[in-house]
Amino acid sequence: MKRIIVNISMLVALAAYTGNAGAQEPAGKDSLKVTTAEQKSDRNVMLNAASANSGPRNVNIGLPASVGGTTVLENDLPVVYFFWPEMPFKSWRMDAMTNGVSLLDLGQTAINIGDVGFSVGTYNNMGTDKFGGNVGLNSNHFGLLNGTVNFSGPLTKRGLKFSLGAFVNYDPGTYKVNKTDIDRYYNDQTQLYKAALTQDYKFQGGEGSISAFYKYSNSKSMTMQQYAPYRYNLDGSVDEIDGFKIGSDNYLSGQKFKVKDAETGSIAERDALNDYGTESHTFDLIGKNKLDNGLNLNFIVRYHTAKSGMYLPIMTGISEQTYTDATGNQKTGNLQGVMALASRKTPVKSLTSLFEIGKKSGNHDWKIGVNQWMYDIDKFTTEGVIYNQTVEANPQRVGDNIYGIAEYHNGTENKTALFLTDKWDIANVLTLNLGARFEYQSLRGDFIDNNDVIADIPYLSNKKTDIDKDWFNKAFMLNAVYKMTRNFGLLGEATYNEQAGHLENYSAGNEPNLKKSKIPGAGFGVFYNHSMFSLVSKATYIKRDEYRSTVNFTSSKGTVARPTVAYDIETIGWTTDIMATPVKNFNLHFLLTLQAPKYKNYSGTVNFGAGETPVDYNFTDNIVTGVSKVLIEIDPSYQWKDLRVWASARYFSKQYANLTNSLTFKGRWETFAGASYFLGKNLEFNATVVNLLNQRGAQGTISGADLYTKEEAEKMDGAILSGTYIRPFTVEFGMKYKF
Repeated sequence: MKRIIVNISMLVALAAYTGNAGAQEPAGKDSLKVTTAEQKSDRNVMLNAASANSGPRNVNIGLPASVGGTTVLENDLPVVYFFWPEMPFKSWRMDAMTNGVSLLDLGQTAINIGDVGFSVGTYNNMGTDKFGGNVGLNSNHFGLLNGTVNFSGPLTKRGLKFSLGAFVNYDPGTYKVNKTDIDRYYNDQTQLYKAALTQDYKFQGGEGSISAFYKYSNSKSMTMQQYAPYRYNLDGSVDEIDGFKIGSDNYLSGQKFKVKDAETGSIAERDALNDYGTESHTFDLIGKNKLDNGLNLNFIVRYHTAKSGMYLPIMTGISEQTYTDATGNQKTGNLQGVMALASRKTPVKSLTSLFEIGKKSGNHDWKIGVNQWMYDIDKFTTEGVIYNQTVEANPQRVGDNIYGIAEYHNGTENKTALFLTDKWDIANVLTLNLGARFEYQSLRGDFIDNNDVIADIPYLSNKKTDIDKDWFNKAFMLNAVYKMTRNFGLLGEATYNEQAGHLENYSAGNEPNLKKSKIPGAGFGVFYNHSMFSLVSKATYIKRDEYRSTVNFTSSKGTVARPTVAYDIETIGWTTDIMATPVKNFNLHFLLTLQAPKYKNYSGTVNFGAGETPVDYNFTDNIVTGVSKVLIEIDPSYQWKDLRVWASARYFSKQYANLTNSLTFKGRWETFAGASYFLGKNLEFNATVVNLLNQRGAQGTISGADLYTKEEAEKMDGAILSGTYIRPFTVEFGMKYKF
């Protein structure tokens, strides 16, 4: 499955022209320079209002983000080949050994890694010529324990150097749990350890280095998504119900639960935290060579192996029922339906590589690269269960479990790609960024078709159906900047990307009839640079067809069906981005986006099984759920001697909370603020406030409501529903010491 939430909303505008992301060279006297928020907002990209541990916020472009979120690179390769079941944050975090961050825009992501959207690149310290290091300690007022350290230096006088790093995180989350039923650090328990050796060398005609890098990760968590019940109002606002404080009260009904074992068919008890963690090992071999003639020859080869599991409870709807409570008394009241998808620890292996050759020659800065990626997943299996729990803080499970939800896929994927990029300064006033990617992709494996499932035998004993797919994917990028005057100019872009499927598309047991998605995009705008501010204003268009997703539909009787659906999405947007320095030491970033992403060709019929009437649906031309039409971001900061203070406020206008667009959420602000102070040159103290306004409204989608008609939605005024929400008011504080 795994596109459970069709849309995750955390929108940032489609960025304007950025040149080569992460480039360190200063602009020359006659070079073009278009300053955008993307070039200066790596910090803000890391500010995730939804979770403290799941990596950077989703930098969305009007298309629904995958459950995997923003693609994360480490040392120029994706942290994981595919995000399910091994989410990137299970084997990657920003830590003391991270010494570089870059942000790749839509075109750069398409050409360099063949993905859709923005991507964040991080780089590790591979060793230094002088001994040094840094240590960081962080906590929050809920009791977070977080520490990271890195130290590095030379081992010999002949260019051999080392780097060692560690990261430890124990997060108790934000709500209080019954410690007899749930571990105190239920939200995240992660340890990462890194080591690197680098040898610098010179040879006739150039110089270079070769590095060996190793990373061990162990991570487990019970909360990929945070849910809460609330009283819904038709104006899109929500009120807290009596006895439940959103963000402070627990809505998880214990750590232990039962499933039907997929191999034996017997009922087995599982531990949501300890049985579904991830342990991984990563080995990188990295070579960098620069010839005297200016030619660069670089490569990285990565072997990654993991045993990765995932526990994901999904709220499916609230209904009034008569039930027997834990003390044996019969009651009538609201019960929350829960579908827990528990993917057992699955062996995952990948061998990925990147080989590049490039040179800056004349008016061209070109690069040719090759990717060879191989991925193997060994019998991925989900053992799911549906149960009811009471609607209250520290809820209790009631009634009988419903077993039989199961998923399986197995096999290998391969990608072989050739890509080319060129930054071409045609003249002092015109620069083109060109790129192309040609990728062969294959899937080989098997899955269990739902039509072949026999209820009386263990799930994994059922007949397997072969998977045999091949695609040739293409991607193209063209960015242009035309400087009409010294300060004013035009910019434009055109992108085209193709995305095929993954083995995971077969997991839910439905033949997905995979077809290649085509994603064209275009943009046109203007820029203006002034001594006090820089402005970019740009109109954009992007479309994706043949999007495949497994969606959880809930019937009026509470039955959950999980069909694989196909649809298109199209959006037109307008972004205005301003970076200003009105007075000395004060910086202000302002971003305004107007957009209207809509579903296209999204219709079908949901079959809920015996005893229930099939339901037809048509979501074509509806606004994408969880997406705001108006986005505003305001980021001021001020530096006074050794003290820096900053804030970040993001406004999200009304969002539709279900696919029929019959339910909405009111607009909301996500707010951050912080300060850092240097005591001397090496010691820094910092503090950050998350959700400064302490908003407790809901966001995202409403559980079990995707088929609500307008008439049914009108009856929801005052109803108790459930959904996801952003982190509550949180004060974080820490220190960093460099030596």
